[in-house]
Amino acid sequence: MTAFATAPVLTLTDLARMAGGDLVVRDVPSGATEREALLRSGVDGVSIDTRTLAPGQLFVPLAGGATDGHRFLADAFQKGAAAALCERRAYAAWEGKEPGPLVLVDDATEALQRIARRFRDGWHGLLIGVTGSAGKTTTKDLVAAVMGAAGPTLKTEGNLNNHWGVPLTLLRLRPEHRTAVVEIAMNHPGEIAALAAIARPGAAVITNAGSAHLEGLGSLEAIAREKASLAGALAKGGVVFAGADSSRLLAALKSIKVRTVRYGFAAGADLRPESVEDLGPLGSRFSVAGFPAIHLRLIGRHQVANALGALAVAREFGVDPAAAAAAIESLRPGRGRMEVRAFRGATLLVDSYNANPESLRAALETLAAWPGATRRIAVLGDMLELGPDAARIHREAGEAVQGAELMAVGAFAADLVAGAARAGVAARVFADKAALADALAAELAPGTAVLFKASRGAALEDVLMRIGAQG
Repeated sequence: MTAFATAPVLTLTDLARMAGGDLVVRDVPSGATEREALLRSGVDGVSIDTRTLAPGQLFVPLAGGATDGHRFLADAFQKGAAAALCERRAYAAWEGKEPGPLVLVDDATEALQRIARRFRDGWHGLLIGVTGSAGKTTTKDLVAAVMGAAGPTLKTEGNLNNHWGVPLTLLRLRPEHRTAVVEIAMNHPGEIAALAAIARPGAAVITNAGSAHLEGLGSLEAIAREKASLAGALAKGGVVFAGADSSRLLAALKSIKVRTVRYGFAAGADLRPESVEDLGPLGSRFSVAGFPAIHLRLIGRHQVANALGALAVAREFGVDPAAAAAAIESLRPGRGRMEVRAFRGATLLVDSYNANPESLRAALETLAAWPGATRRIAVLGDMLELGPDAARIHREAGEAVQGAELMAVGAFAADLVAGAARAGVAARVFADKAALADALAAELAPGTAVLFKASRGAALEDVLMRIGAQG
């Protein structure tokens, strides 16, 4: 958000009331008119990072493992913050020398969430929550694109989908927005329900229920129940759009009394494609009854399923079919999300933004079907947060490599290679990413297609940087 030109989005008194805190101002004007003007001043936006804070915003200092945001209160006001939250435990260091208006609260994160919930209560458009084990960010972008064709639409930016990101997204709502598409993630039980209680969605899109975050939830059934809890948070009359190819998700939704629209490739889907054509580096072309034929520029058959979710939303809420199709066609792959790069004559399929067993299998299927390739190499790293079954899951992932060689790195590289060996796939383990990069560089040539896939924490972009293909 930019600095306000007229009235602030939230006045200082609004902030204190919504946060459940106490407003402290060191330099209070002596005149009644000036004091009133101060109280009516306020903020236009929120930031949790002074490096990106814009003038006129509220600064929320968060305590992390490495540092405490309260250290940067003075810096925030120097950069133009209009106000800041301050936890009471940290206020002693600032009492009497407040660098600007402070709202004293017990917990900054909880106060941020309270402000966002009460702010969202004053907005009366359609809020669509999006979650799932795989594909939720792309689906969020696709849903926002089709709804944006019908009117001003707010969407989650980047991966602001957690206990800080959801409130920050909600605080970007404006009266002109007709729709908001809010991504909701989780890594522990109850998180989706808690975030949904803040966002109060009127509709939900749940892509699937897979193995992501198995470590935090313990079982695949628990993951499915956690994802389905977004549907349980819908008000009466709400609708959930569910990936029809995820049987575990559909089973979890059976116990929730909510209207369900199923989309995907499954025969029982309420919205499914009549035809799908794989165009390799150009994406896919597919058709759905009631819509013009669509040329999807996102790479891989799994992206067609994500687009079907957006079309299901468009059909439900009366978006013009031609406008919805055009909106989907306008999207391009995000950085590190099955991004196609040409390097030394080879084709690099960079899908290293994140990974879980389901998204890895989809990426391997895309590599196996890559047109014109005379050689295929899967460069794989660790998938994280899989719990005690991680080694087994990595072995199964190695077995899923089809028609390609495997180069593996990371704590579970040996498991990936063991699985590949069982499937008769040529595979190598590398001690580190530098060794892998040096070996890979010698293999790049015209006709070679290389997939890069791992969880974000594995940082496979280090390999791309070392070979000079960082993009």
